[in-house]
Amino acid sequence: MTNCQSNIPAPAARWSTPCRAARSILMMGRLGVAIVVLSLLPRLALPVLAQETGLAQETGLGQTAKPIDLLSIRQPDSATDTPGDLPSATPIANDQISLDQALDQAMGQARDDQARDGQTGDGQTGDPTPSSPPDSADAIVGAEDAVAPDSAAATAAVGTGVGSSLETQLGASNRSYGSAKIGRRKISDVGLAAIGVGDDPGNGDAFDNLIWRGTDARDAVFLLERAAGDSRSQTLTRLAYKVVARQSVPPSGANIVAADLVTARLGFLANGGRSGDLAVLAEQLPDAEKWQDWQRWLVEHHLMSRNDAAACTVVGRQITQTMDPFWHKANVICQAVQGNMGGARFAADILAANGVNDPVFYGLVNQVLNNAPPLDIDPVKLDSLHIVLMDVANRPIPIEGLAVLPKQMAETVIKLKFLGPDARLVSTFDGLSRGLVTARQASKLWRNAVVENDSPQLALARLDSGADALTTALAWKALAGAQPDQRLALVAGAVRAEIVAGHGPVMLPLYAELVRESLTNETVAASMRFDDLGVAPKMAMLLAISAPDDTASLAAFAGNGDALLAARLLQSLSDKTLAADDLAALDMWHLLPVLEAAGVVLDGQNWLELTKIAAGTGRSAMTLSPVMLQAVLSAAADRRVAETILLANWLLRDVPLDRIVAADAASLIRALQDIGQGAAARALAQEIVAAHLMQRLAAMIPDGTQS
Repeated sequence: MTNCQSNIPAPAARWSTPCRAARSILMMGRLGVAIVVLSLLPRLALPVLAQETGLAQETGLGQTAKPIDLLSIRQPDSATDTPGDLPSATPIANDQISLDQALDQAMGQARDDQARDGQTGDGQTGDPTPSSPPDSADAIVGAEDAVAPDSAAATAAVGTGVGSSLETQLGASNRSYGSAKIGRRKISDVGLAAIGVGDDPGNGDAFDNLIWRGTDARDAVFLLERAAGDSRSQTLTRLAYKVVARQSVPPSGANIVAADLVTARLGFLANGGRSGDLAVLAEQLPDAEKWQDWQRWLVEHHLMSRNDAAACTVVGRQITQTMDPFWHKANVICQAVQGNMGGARFAADILAANGVNDPVFYGLVNQVLNNAPPLDIDPVKLDSLHIVLMDVANRPIPIEGLAVLPKQMAETVIKLKFLGPDARLVSTFDGLSRGLVTARQASKLWRNAVVENDSPQLALARLDSGADALTTALAWKALAGAQPDQRLALVAGAVRAEIVAGHGPVMLPLYAELVRESLTNETVAASMRFDDLGVAPKMAMLLAISAPDDTASLAAFAGNGDALLAARLLQSLSDKTLAADDLAALDMWHLLPVLEAAGVVLDGQNWLELTKIAAGTGRSAMTLSPVMLQAVLSAAADRRVAETILLANWLLRDVPLDRIVAADAASLIRALQDIGQGAAARALAQEIVAAHLMQRLAAMIPDGTQS
């Protein structure tokens, strides 16, 4: 036996080299055991506390004598803890999805049975998308005193952006757009002002990166604050949101008012409910106290949109830096949707032990984690995180729940699967009115909403008394469910009510769908060919306004003369030619300035001779503000693109398109042409002509009657 193997210690000087090595290994092993034991002490003690709190139901909410430091607590993790520590669980499948996928899920399709973190929006597995853009910066960030230049080099410095459709941005809004990559924690003023959504080359908007050229940053802030809101023109509204969200060279002097400029842009987009564009901008904001409210909103948006990887990455960072209950509540949701039920229970128990009093939150968590019976909830006590939990718990969200959501959630809320029937109807109409969903998508959602249809006559009577979001949706749904041989006579009355309420542009395509659907019934088609009740001319005019190129459908109706004239009038905006006889037959000479501005030519007219037979009738109209109109024209003449669009959108905010003096409308059309927006100019002209034709259609239908 050697000295190192003996129980009798030997002088250190006499130990051999092997003995010294063996003794060192023994001492390191004992030290390791001690460290392991010490590390297990809080873990052994804290779960006992968590069990005692029992989601705040055993001891009461927040009735602990000593607050616990949330930042120092390790939460159980199902990925690393042993099977005996936690019950096994499967992640709640709730993957990041596109708008159309959300609509399909809202109509009852099952969620994919896949882990939320391991999915991308197209259903293929991949790494979670990072929640923030890379911390690199390009020429925009480096140019501290940059002014929007005219040079091609400046355009190259910003880049044209990554081509992406709106639905792609909704599905992956946390990616960086364009070549300007902004650091999250350290960002220059010019870099902050340059954040935005990349270009979408497929939408027909010929924007470059110099849309703010010639506009002072303070003037831009003024316009963004004062001009926020939708105009009566869907075309101008869409353009306005596009230029505000777009990544571009900032206006001159942006480094001085960068924070104010970004705040105004965010407010403008929020007012329109543009959740997708807002998410793109919010992802690029610096991680600073000033932008914390947008960080919170972004997490709620991602959770409602099932982009949990992005949401929970932000939450995981925040819970190590703050004891704000919002972030720790969001952490409970993240733990649950990622399948870590033990971690979710533990986090909820710690919240309760620290005095966070929120019975609605704890009740919903208990329903998600333990399949507890749903508790009664007072809708006035709901908040955004409660709405997220209700969707996770597969619990219908009442229409009152929509009232607690901020207006910037308008696009997000459409993706919620478990909206109650009335909430689904109202949120869809809101999205339709804002241009966030198409008529096709609205039709799918309304048809599949599980509500008991009223009789068509009752629904139409309610619509006549007040065409709001709910009565509009219920009336359309009732008529969609009516017998085809009874439907068309009722459609006429509904269309008149919607036009009078100002909903004509968004509702006519939906009612045109019902008309075409009815014509597939041979009995209905035959009655329209030989109509003796006066319904056919109205239905033909409806189809002519909504789809002027579909002349084949118009031929199926008796008394379709005016409808064919209306269709040719709208077609002339593309064909660029129109017979004067058509305009005279419709008695719409007052639209001549609009048609001329759009490039329509009336072939070979002797205007003096024409005055002898068709001078045209005058009509009352509203003159646009001369000062604002001149501001639009001045901005357009100087090619100040964003300024022109924002001013034009502001100018038409309160003026019905059919009431504008035609000469003023023509000036707006030419202004859009001057800034390179020819397609938008033609679309605005078509909106104005269609608005006049809608009034003609409404006049064809007696007030308060079916036809």
